[in-house]
Amino acid sequence: MESLTQRYYRSLYEIAAIVNSAGTPESVLDAIVKTVSQALQAKGCSLMLFAPDRETLVHMAAHGLSDWYVRKGPLSADESMSQALEGKPVAVLNATEDARVQYREQARQEGIASMLSAPVLLKEEIVGVIRVYTAIPHEFTSDEIYFVQAAANLGAIALENARELEQCRTEVDKLEEERRQFVRFLSVVAHDLQSPLVATQSLLSYIVDGYTGDITDGQQDLLQRGIRRIDELLTLITDLLDIPRIEAGQLEREMQRISLNGVVKQAVVGLDNVARQKGIALEMELPESSPAVYASSRRLQQVLNNLISNAINYTREGTALVRVKEHDSEIRVEVMDTGIGIPPGELPRVFDDFFRGSNAGKKGTGLGLSISKRIIEAHGGKTWAESPCPETGKGSRFTFTLPKNRGPGRNRE
Repeated sequence: MESLTQRYYRSLYEIAAIVNSAGTPESVLDAIVKTVSQALQAKGCSLMLFAPDRETLVHMAAHGLSDWYVRKGPLSADESMSQALEGKPVAVLNATEDARVQYREQARQEGIASMLSAPVLLKEEIVGVIRVYTAIPHEFTSDEIYFVQAAANLGAIALENARELEQCRTEVDKLEEERRQFVRFLSVVAHDLQSPLVATQSLLSYIVDGYTGDITDGQQDLLQRGIRRIDELLTLITDLLDIPRIEAGQLEREMQRISLNGVVKQAVVGLDNVARQKGIALEMELPESSPAVYASSRRLQQVLNNLISNAINYTREGTALVRVKEHDSEIRVEVMDTGIGIPPGELPRVFDDFFRGSNAGKKGTGLGLSISKRIIEAHGGKTWAESPCPETGKGSRFTFTLPKNRGPGRNRE
């Protein structure tokens, strides 16, 4: 049979596990007061924190107490808590008669006989009190007092974790909003630049084609370079304009039931010649019966073109493979290569906006992968990268998923 000491230590272990869980601050504190109450076989337990004025206490969590009692009114730091608020636990044997108790009549109506209060200490500052209530008069033992104080200390850790988590969330939200504003700004600038760049490119092409008279080979070379640079700028502009469109949910309008094998074949055929020129074998592994997915064919083509192009660009020789695999609730598309791979320190950042790896030999916008990730997420899927490829021990493997149960029509083609 479990002894009281064993029960207390087991309960503290449970509370420690609760504190380290990923629950919300409210759920963690609720679980703590419930565990304390059950361990002591008490009527109930509550955790109170100081209000901003530090004159009153506010119930943050309670177990075994009626809503009426918890909401009975503002709770002052009464004499029954004086020692607790000085850093020492304090017990009240008769809560209905002890003058130190603020709400004696309410305690009687609630059926509370005795109380034990212990300070909640956060970074050497007392921020509140944890209080245990019994239904019959009870003199708390030293083991019980030690247990409640230990639980209060763990409650303080939970509060500190919650504060730090909230600070992190606030900082992340701030950075995300700054990122959105930056992208919106760039999109506005890109939109304004698009028309004059297209016009300039047309004029340069007009000169290259000889409509304004003969030009020298040197002049033609310079003009062709200018046209290529404008092409690069227009690609960047297209990418910048894509981001707000995707985030605004505009892809949904393009989605319909399509054959995934057909989209993959089209992407591979379109880039096969580029791969052959580099001496790279571009291969496919597709299911015999093509999965039908609810998606934008044009956008999936964009993702595949980006991933396959990267596989070709970062592979000097060898193989690039595109594979479609079916799982219970999703379809996985993998693009693998035997190239130079991605340094471990850069792998978590490959999907960040404007990120260019140290191995990047070819110029680019640094937006291709981040836009691809957004496109897949807009389809309800996920994207990730691995390097080296787990199957070959070299190169990289990029994977994205598409859900089977999204949108109308789930038949096979």
